[in-house]
Amino acid sequence: MANISPKQIVEKLKLTLNKNNIDYEKIVDEFKQVASTEERARGEEFTLKDHIRSLVLALLSNRRPWGPIEEKLDNIETIFFQYDPDKLQKADPAQILLKIKEIKLGNISINKQIKELSYNIEQFKRIIKEFGSLDMFLSKNSEEAATMLSDSESPYKLKNIGPALVMEYLRNVGIAAMKPDTHLLRICGSNRLAIFPSLVSIEQAKLLFNKFAEQAELNPSYLDNLFWIFGAKDYANICSAKPKCNNCELASYCNYPKNNQNNL
Repeated sequence: MANISPKQIVEKLKLTLNKNNIDYEKIVDEFKQVASTEERARGEEFTLKDHIRSLVLALLSNRRPWGPIEEKLDNIETIFFQYDPDKLQKADPAQILLKIKEIKLGNISINKQIKELSYNIEQFKRIIKEFGSLDMFLSKNSEEAATMLSDSESPYKLKNIGPALVMEYLRNVGIAAMKPDTHLLRICGSNRLAIFPSLVSIEQAKLLFNKFAEQAELNPSYLDNLFWIFGAKDYANICSAKPKCNNCELASYCNYPKNNQNNL
């Protein structure tokens, strides 16, 4: 990638979104993840119900746009018993799944994830018993906590939930971080903006992204949302699998156009 600072990358990314009539600030506000980081910074407590809600919304948003979920938040709260842990653990997963599908919010992984929801709530209760609260578990080292929740060797592993969804859940409870999903890894990878070098691990990618956010003087969750909007199909859909380089102010600083001129 040509020499360009993190702040300049963000400026050109925003310019691209503006030129394509994407109200990214409104979308970021609707995601509510940045607002949650501000609540956490003020010292506000996230209860067990808050954590269950955040986990459920992360599961429902897996490979789906946020808009239809936000429109049905009241329905979701009813289906999940206002996120009451004891009621959810006693509930029939099949009935929950049926109601989710009735409001057309299912996805490819939701069956397995809802079946394991009771187990994962029990993991939350175990963490509370051992650490005092879920917030205390996260407060010492959120990156380490994220690994403990997603690592198959960890006693705190959440079932059927990988690193990307764990980070989505954590961002919903105010942890400022990057979600290492397809869009972010593609846009920031060596074939595009080269914020990450080739063959980078997920953990290395998160560290590099946090460093980039620090240099850009931005909340990592805000920056993640911005990049995600830039690439996601149901939003700007500019830096997607088949990028629209002609509509992008970052094209001259990106590796994709020069390496794929025959495809543009």
